[in-house]
Amino acid sequence: MIRARLGKDSVTAMISRTNLLSFRTATASLMLRLAVAMWAGLSVGRWERSLVAEDRLPPAPSTVAASEVTGRVWTLSQLQQLAEENNPTLRQAVASVNMARGLYRQAGLYPNPQVGYLRTDGDRSGASRSSGVFFGQEIVTAKKIQKAQATEAWEIEQGNWNYQSQKLRVANDVELRYWEVLAAQQSLALSQKLEQVAARGLQTTERLHEAREVPKTDVLQARIQHKTSQLTRREMQARSAAVWKQLAAVTGCPDLQTATVVGELPGDIPERDWDECWQRLRSGSPQIQASRARAQHFQNNYRLERANAIPNLSLQVVAERDHVNQFSTVSTLLSMPLPMINRNQGNIDRAAAETHESIAEIDRTELALRDQLAEVFRRYETSKAQVEELGTSILPDARENLEQTIAAYRAAEVGYLHVLMAQRIYVEATMSHLDAWLELRRATVEMDGLLLTGALNPAEVGTALQAGPTGGSRRGVLNQIQESSRSNSLPAALQTGGGP
Repeated sequence: MIRARLGKDSVTAMISRTNLLSFRTATASLMLRLAVAMWAGLSVGRWERSLVAEDRLPPAPSTVAASEVTGRVWTLSQLQQLAEENNPTLRQAVASVNMARGLYRQAGLYPNPQVGYLRTDGDRSGASRSSGVFFGQEIVTAKKIQKAQATEAWEIEQGNWNYQSQKLRVANDVELRYWEVLAAQQSLALSQKLEQVAARGLQTTERLHEAREVPKTDVLQARIQHKTSQLTRREMQARSAAVWKQLAAVTGCPDLQTATVVGELPGDIPERDWDECWQRLRSGSPQIQASRARAQHFQNNYRLERANAIPNLSLQVVAERDHVNQFSTVSTLLSMPLPMINRNQGNIDRAAAETHESIAEIDRTELALRDQLAEVFRRYETSKAQVEELGTSILPDARENLEQTIAAYRAAEVGYLHVLMAQRIYVEATMSHLDAWLELRRATVEMDGLLLTGALNPAEVGTALQAGPTGGSRRGVLNQIQESSRSNSLPAALQTGGGP
């Protein structure tokens, strides 16, 4: 067992036996041993206490429990605030930034010194017996610590941009689900209204058949229309329940009670210009900024690997006392490896290749985002044209056709089959108009939200990918596969796209 403490008597005896040595050498040896004793007694205790303190995990960020969420009517801003407080991917993104900060802090720490005790015993009694202490320190050269911290600082910057990306994904997905819930509410209300109309039509047709004013076929057609409207209403109920569950999942409160959202889906048609959208995306995309931070990280890592080719120095000081011959010695050793064979060539080559790859990644990210924007802008223009044509021409004509057909049927000018056809045309036009508005809102949200969606995918799934021909959900899967190819792991689940 190593003892660092010195008794008072042994110190006094040692000082009295230094008459053959200079006073300076004896004093230096004694001070070194006392310093080692103090360091061993104090810093070890602090180290043990710090280990006990750091062994406890920090408290997790607080979230809002589903039971604490009250209210039967939600606005878009309330839902986005709820998601910002409860979506787990935001906590993951914050944790990733904190991990990078921990690496930055660790990279700036200087190597620990080394201390020890040595004792030499001769092979025969009285020949030689000495004891002493030694101190060692690695001296870092070429500003490696500063360069290591500069490298990790850009990792923090990249993590911050990834957090901003994920925050936008959450806000955008909540808005997408919000419009889907709103569309589902209006579709359900329309289907319920059509079911009531079909029920009244069936009752009217049955009375006319009993009065022998219409044939049996009209009754059968009215009955089929009523059953079909019931199926449509059930389908809209299932759709409304499903989109609400999806909205609740995105907010991070899966047990959120079904409620009504405030808003109107038809409204002012948003005007967007391709050049303005592209310039806004190119200048403000967190994905592009993250790729630039990543390139800076690898450039600094290249400088660090170049510096690592310069070896560090190793300093050792040994203070030893010969108890038989009554003299003390203090030795100093300074050493360094000779970089004759290993000059860190492999790591330098790897860092250079990573730098070239990361610079090319910036251009690839911009091109991929431009490709995605082209697909979203196509959907915007298509849905905008549909909204305008359906709202200004087709839907008014379908409504007028239905009204005139019903009037003609009551005047016994046409059969009930014409009424059914007119109702079907009007319902299809109304549903198409609603779907076109929903698609227009989706495309607008994606463009205004810098093409960031996928609020339940890991925050690392942030690399821009070329738009696939099958649409948004496949894009998220490809996104995840590409990111996982770098870490050789795949997460258990991926969120499906909210759009087509």
